Amino acid sequence: MRRLTIVLLALGLVAVCPPASRAQTGRSAPPPPKTPAAAPAPAAAPAATPAPPASPTPPAPAAPPAAQTAAPTTIVAPPATPAKPGEAPKPVQKVTLYSAFEPARLKPVFADFSKDSGITIELQSDMPDLLLGRLLREGGATSADLILMPNLTRFDRAATAGLLQPRAVPALEEAVPPAYRDPSARWFGVASFARGVAYRTDKVKPGEIVHYEDLAKPQWKGRLCIPPIDRPGNRTLFASLVLHDGAVAAEQWIQAVGANAVTLPPPEGKPEIDGDDRPLIRALGAGKCDAAIIGSRTLARLADRGDDKDKAILDQLAVVWPNQDTSGTQVDIVGVALTGGADKREPALKVMAYLASDTGQRLLAEALWAYPIKPGVPLSNPVTRWGPFKADETPLSTLLPLLEQAADLADHANWPPPPL
Repeated sequence: MRRLTIVLLALGLVAVCPPASRAQTGRSAPPPPKTPAAAPAPAAAPAATPAPPASPTPPAPAAPPAAQTAAPTTIVAPPATPAKPGEAPKPVQKVTLYSAFEPARLKPVFADFSKDSGITIELQSDMPDLLLGRLLREGGATSADLILMPNLTRFDRAATAGLLQPRAVPALEEAVPPAYRDPSARWFGVASFARGVAYRTDKVKPGEIVHYEDLAKPQWKGRLCIPPIDRPGNRTLFASLVLHDGAVAAEQWIQAVGANAVTLPPPEGKPEIDGDDRPLIRALGAGKCDAAIIGSRTLARLADRGDDKDKAILDQLAVVWPNQDTSGTQVDIVGVALTGGADKREPALKVMAYLASDTGQRLLAEALWAYPIKPGVPLSNPVTRWGPFKADETPLSTLLPLLEQAADLADHANWPPPPL
């Protein structure tokens, strides 16, 4: 069923993949119908946000709502400057950015840049897999110039489908370590998230968890909470385990961790962010498990929300960054890429270069509760709460050939089923 859903998505026959589909796990999909990769988007392209019909004819039944409203548009524009007498008005430079992140968080990131550069940025925001499906349907006719989204597996899908333009950006090549960008310059990491293990300090002693591999030990039977198997980040983690430990050991780890895991009830409501681990935090607070595999974004986001009722749970927890004495803690990227249909390359490349600057890195990381990708950029307070760590600096490009194998491991994993 998962493979059928992706085929339908790539053909444009379905708009949204169900939670357990390969759109979530990131399986590479076949490319969409051929469209000239660099063809400019039509000048009068229809807006992506659905609008109610003008006629009295009842609209077709709507698709189930996503966690975010469908592709809201936010404009970040420089202040209007009237032309001087006798001067022609300056042409408006506009870049359309498909973003998988909250527009209210991103708007301040680009405000001063827009003012200084004169570039208007149109943010069209949605959940990442919906954006990726939209790009697959639109192909080279997309109105997007850039896409900003999390996870290596999603960029692998987009690149494999021919949806991204390779483009050397000197500022990004200088700022982004080679481990976190595509060797063919189709995508660049501009921020990162880490995969840690949070544990209850009254149930787990320091040193009991040092490596990811420790979670497969029998002592964690019935004491471990894990994220849903359909998370794209799991595929990156599994590929990393295959690389470092071998395919057999990786499969044994996945099955042992699944056997140790607690089955949690479906979470209330929809996730607030992609990869939301709040249900795991709540399970730790309620004593349903003693340790959990947790993404750094959830930890930092919760630490940054002073009025959040779940924030107090963090005081019961400690976080370990695994594999510090071996390969380092597994990280995944937030990346930016030039789409195949981008027709405003010069201003789009300026936006990409800005995201590699010290200012752009600091503001973006703060907005996304992430780590800057550029070495030496100061960290925000929410991420420093859990201490420094050594990241796995294995080039992400070396994981790309292993993602399909990792997806097969996920297909056969005995992890608790994802919530419907």
